[in-house]
Amino acid sequence: MKTMKTIFAARTILASALAAALSACGDPLVRSETPTPTTPTTPTTPTTPTTPTTPTTPTTPTTPTPLPALDPALAAEFRVHLNGTNTEPAHTLGFTGKGYMIGVVDSGVNRNHVTLHDQVIHNNVYVDYQDPASPDDVSGHGTNVAQLIAGQPVEYWPGGIAPGATIFSARVFSSAAESAKESPIGGNFFERETAQLKRVNADMIAAGVRIQNNSWGYESEDTGGEPVWRSPITTGLFVNAYRDFVLNNNGLVVFVSGNEAQPQPGQLSRLPSLPTVEGAPSAADLERGWLVVAALDSLDHPDQLTSYSNHCGIAMHYCLAAPGDVVVIHNSVTNSSSVDDEYYKLQGTSFAAPLVSGAAALVWEAFPYFSNDLVRQTLLGTATDLGAPGVDEVFGYGALNVGKAVLGPAKFDWGDVQVSFDDRRSTWGNDITGSGGLIKRGTGTLVLGGSNNQYTGATQVLGGTLQASSLGASAVSVANTATLIGSGRFGGAVSNAGTLELGKDGLKVQGDYTQLETGRLALYVGDQLSVAGNATLKGGELQVLGKRDYVTFNTSYSVLQADGSLTGTFSQLTWGPAVLLGEGRLTYGTNNAYVTLQRLNVSAAAQALGIVDRVAQASAQRVEHAFRAIDAQQAQGGGALPTSFIGAAAALQQSSSAAVAAASLQSLSGQSHVAAAAASLDAIDLGRRSLATRLDAPRSGERIVTWHQALGGPGHNGAASGTFSLSGWLVGHDAQLASGDIVGVAFGQADSSPSGSASGLRGIDRQVQGRVYLQRTQGPLYVLGQLGFGSFQRRLDRQLQLGDWNDWTSSRYSGQFWSGSVEAGYHWRQGALALTPYLGLDQTQLRTDGFREQSGSGFGLQVQSAQATRSQLLAGVRTEWRWGGVQWRGYGEWQQTLRQSGLNPQASFTATSSWTPLVASSWPGRSGGVLGLSMVLPVGVTAGLWTMGLEHYFGTRSRGESLGLRYQLGF
Repeated sequence: MKTMKTIFAARTILASALAAALSACGDPLVRSETPTPTTPTTPTTPTTPTTPTTPTTPTTPTTPTPLPALDPALAAEFRVHLNGTNTEPAHTLGFTGKGYMIGVVDSGVNRNHVTLHDQVIHNNVYVDYQDPASPDDVSGHGTNVAQLIAGQPVEYWPGGIAPGATIFSARVFSSAAESAKESPIGGNFFERETAQLKRVNADMIAAGVRIQNNSWGYESEDTGGEPVWRSPITTGLFVNAYRDFVLNNNGLVVFVSGNEAQPQPGQLSRLPSLPTVEGAPSAADLERGWLVVAALDSLDHPDQLTSYSNHCGIAMHYCLAAPGDVVVIHNSVTNSSSVDDEYYKLQGTSFAAPLVSGAAALVWEAFPYFSNDLVRQTLLGTATDLGAPGVDEVFGYGALNVGKAVLGPAKFDWGDVQVSFDDRRSTWGNDITGSGGLIKRGTGTLVLGGSNNQYTGATQVLGGTLQASSLGASAVSVANTATLIGSGRFGGAVSNAGTLELGKDGLKVQGDYTQLETGRLALYVGDQLSVAGNATLKGGELQVLGKRDYVTFNTSYSVLQADGSLTGTFSQLTWGPAVLLGEGRLTYGTNNAYVTLQRLNVSAAAQALGIVDRVAQASAQRVEHAFRAIDAQQAQGGGALPTSFIGAAAALQQSSSAAVAAASLQSLSGQSHVAAAAASLDAIDLGRRSLATRLDAPRSGERIVTWHQALGGPGHNGAASGTFSLSGWLVGHDAQLASGDIVGVAFGQADSSPSGSASGLRGIDRQVQGRVYLQRTQGPLYVLGQLGFGSFQRRLDRQLQLGDWNDWTSSRYSGQFWSGSVEAGYHWRQGALALTPYLGLDQTQLRTDGFREQSGSGFGLQVQSAQATRSQLLAGVRTEWRWGGVQWRGYGEWQQTLRQSGLNPQASFTATSSWTPLVASSWPGRSGGVLGLSMVLPVGVTAGLWTMGLEHYFGTRSRGESLGLRYQLGF
């Protein structure tokens, strides 16, 4: 079972500077089992290294054996510095203090300590005489402090408050050996001390340190609480030593209250409350960057101070408490295998202060734009109140609460809080109280996430955006170019020279509302600004951001209502960046301002937004029919249209941009169903062309041939059809008659699925086909006739965009086809080159069953059954060339449409019965052509083939290019 040795920092005053400095936490730590130091042995002469042996193959590492579970009570003691400060929620949020270096003014820090590897960045020494043999830490005290700040977890020890922070060690105390060799120095003791501290602070400033921990002081119990110095001149020396660090470096100094059981903290700890010489810099200036920490009896009575801890006393407004009884790993341990029973229980305010220093790093990490004063206020204001209600002379602001501190300020007790930051969004999650106010500058967005803010000072939004759901009794002013997003209840008056944007459900202002000529009231129609006092409009805008439900014709909405009186008007009505398919006008009553909205015709609105392509316009016409059905139902006060359909229509009316509106109309068009029909026609064409290409090759003497051919692949008679990619196979059996004619049958399968460019579309179209064919030849001339027939099964899922909403539809349907073609051409061969020009006629009939899409909030489609017919004239050429074992193939074909019908079936949204034709950007009934080129390379003795191809569609059926690479293994 794990055990711990208890170490208490004895409270005795020593004559040396070391004793005086460390007396706030006591002597250098004394343990009950002090190891006897050993004299280093004389190093031996190094031997000549032997030839290294050949390295062996490393064995598979074994899984480390889990540590045995600790007794729950003991485990709680190991974690008391984390649990007693509520630090785990901060760690869960990802805050570790990373990027912050914390200064430790102490006895030094063991840079090789097991919890501090690679974290002690600076190890500076500030003593009159430095013994080269002295260790990093001459007493172990500073190492114990540092591991509580930034230590990493090791075995049972859970790590410090800020394990991501780094350490600047400033050793200001001499070892016993160094003290013995130091020469007596004359002059004023405090002049020397403050000069040394000023040098420490200067070096820390240069290194980027903004948090400094001081677990030491000048008092002990033997002084009986009497001042160590009495002259305000001496106070001025200390003020001068710390001014740069606090005021010019934006630094935070953390001091212990002391271990003397006195009602006041140590004299240096309460420095900001001490008087200085008249006309000299005030010690009170340091309060903005100064904290004092008392020790809680964390193991037995965590709501009480320890018996030895000094109270906060006169420093109560910059004082708080933290656990003083903690567990650490002994300061001499450098390897995790040596930890074992080297866990020690320590007592002293020395070990409460570093918990606050670590917490400051987490707060600064969460809010890097904070000043030292605001970090200090946040730590104090989020502390858990102890003792007498509010701030008191025993506990100050109460117990450190790290989990709450990383959520932001909770009290404005020190005057107005000023923050300024750019280009970021920051949230303060606590409810805020206090007599101070808030001044917001910079371009960033600050969110007051608390739902019950009760601070009473003024709120001034001078730049960027402030968002709040409650502001208690605070009077609010919004400057020109600034924005306030408000909801809930504001207890004071609001003066708006910038933008007041209402959050969802509107805003209730308990005082007066005044809008200046540069002001703007921005809202979603349906939300209202309610004013308990008087509302005065001196011009400015009413900006409609959108509407939270459907906009119908000639509906009036109250946007501002005043219980007192309404004076003045808005200068203009404007529209926000969202695309609201509507228009409006302003009217006024005695206590209300109204906006009356009218819905725009969707087709006209689309044209006004520059959405003019035929697919979107056809979709806009169908959407307009749907909106008219909703208008009629709302005029009648009810009907069969579902609320989900009306809600989706409202979202569609309020697209966030013209691009979103265009994308919405495209997604609602149903053109993917037309594209799927085009893919079916392409698959039929693919079978025709593939069969003709196979018959180009001269027969090798066999009269009866069974063959197999892959379908698809760029450069191989078609692979992609715009939205869909095609692939498949064809198997045939034919015979050459005595006349030389060839007759045969073939069957196969072709699959088409949405290509990678088709976002928001999934599914598959599986086509099964059969073919009979006859080819007659007369020398190089030939005539080929084909008759094809088959069926398809189609599954298509579409993503609909409805403004900024999304929904999916799903459909399953089938169909049948037949096709006939005749082709006449000329086979020309010269050595390894073959060329076959041809002309032909083709007719295809495709019958598609009707279907109804599921889901889609009523904006899915129902499509009538249709029979499409296409007749086309064909003109093309096929070529083949073999060179060096590589086979090159190419083809080109122009398809001139002679007649087409039925390619645009009638469709309606499922929630309505307004039928219009489906339209697609790629029309299979138009004329167009295709060019293809491929290279076939045999690989190895397994008859494998590498194939690379390029294909290009052109003309009015143009779908761009496709490039592919494929490997085929023959058997």
